[in-house]
Amino acid sequence: MKKLFYAMVPALLLTACSEATSNITNSPTPLYAATANPIQPSLTAASNTILVTGPLTLSRNDLFPITKKQEYLSVVLTNGKYFEDWSPGPLMGRNWKGEFQIQLSNENGEVKSAVELNGYFNDEIVFNSFFDIDFDDYNGDGNIDFTIGQYASSNGGIFKLFTLDKSGRIEELPIKGHHEIFMSGTGRYSTKLAKNKLGFSSTFYDNSIGKDVIQSFVWDGKEFVSESKFDQPITDSDYDVSNLELPLPKGWNLSTGDRFNASITDENGVNLGSVVTYPYADDFDFKFYKPDHSETTSEEAIETPIGSGKLYTLDADNGTAASGLTGTHDVYFAVIPIQDKIIYVLEFSKHDKKAATKKQFVGLLNGLRLKK
Repeated sequence: MKKLFYAMVPALLLTACSEATSNITNSPTPLYAATANPIQPSLTAASNTILVTGPLTLSRNDLFPITKKQEYLSVVLTNGKYFEDWSPGPLMGRNWKGEFQIQLSNENGEVKSAVELNGYFNDEIVFNSFFDIDFDDYNGDGNIDFTIGQYASSNGGIFKLFTLDKSGRIEELPIKGHHEIFMSGTGRYSTKLAKNKLGFSSTFYDNSIGKDVIQSFVWDGKEFVSESKFDQPITDSDYDVSNLELPLPKGWNLSTGDRFNASITDENGVNLGSVVTYPYADDFDFKFYKPDHSETTSEEAIETPIGSGKLYTLDADNGTAASGLTGTHDVYFAVIPIQDKIIYVLEFSKHDKKAATKKQFVGLLNGLRLKK
């Protein structure tokens, strides 16, 4: 009797396994299945390398806070490999190399438009981390612009500047005489550029002179050109950062990057904010200029010695999703237009939510003067 019982056990187990297997549902349709095959990894001869065919997303960015559309802008590996290299070096760690696309998709993962990223860079593209894309509008056309970069050297990275128009088309914004922008001290794969009146500025470290060099570019209607080659004055000399007087506490400093932006640092060299100028416009809308990963929680009218304006309080993330930092802090922006001349935007934050920080910023605004 015992022998018969033991003989039946394997048969029962096999029957149960067979029934369990038949009840497993199919895997959900992968993201971007409408345009690409599912990921099919396979180990190569090198044990730390996996071949990848199909979409693998390195950066996925929700556009709703900016465009109010349920869309995502992503950087996707469509064909290539994943490998790990833990030897000391600039790309130490996890790496994805191969063919990449910038894709615009809807909330269901259906790709609406895409461009091949590899054609914009001379060398093979490799990313060694997930990352967020920083958005802004650098030429004032109302479309969102963004940078995508690659590691270049210990001094910095190279970046291409793209735009996404209202029809969903993704294309490069040309910079005359520059195949790409070389910048130091930025995010590796996307960074927000310092905006000036009609464009942006960037900084890189020049080994030959041992100093940082600032490049300024302005939009001429068709492309960005170096400011030194722009044949029209780009600001009234009475209304730029150098003519703005901002009394600061002892030890604090206002460091001018160029004529259109400056940074505010405390006695320990910690950055507390900035002063940036924009072209005067009656319909200037701060929502197109506010930082990503933040929400406006308060908007109020203010009076300053240089004119009336608005004070915005933003609830900002302590870090991007890729950084792993959680929580939020308050950031304050004062927008002060000078009629038909220029718009000053002052930013201030101590990465906290204390009422005393806002009070201190208002005190600084009450000391503003225009130098003549």
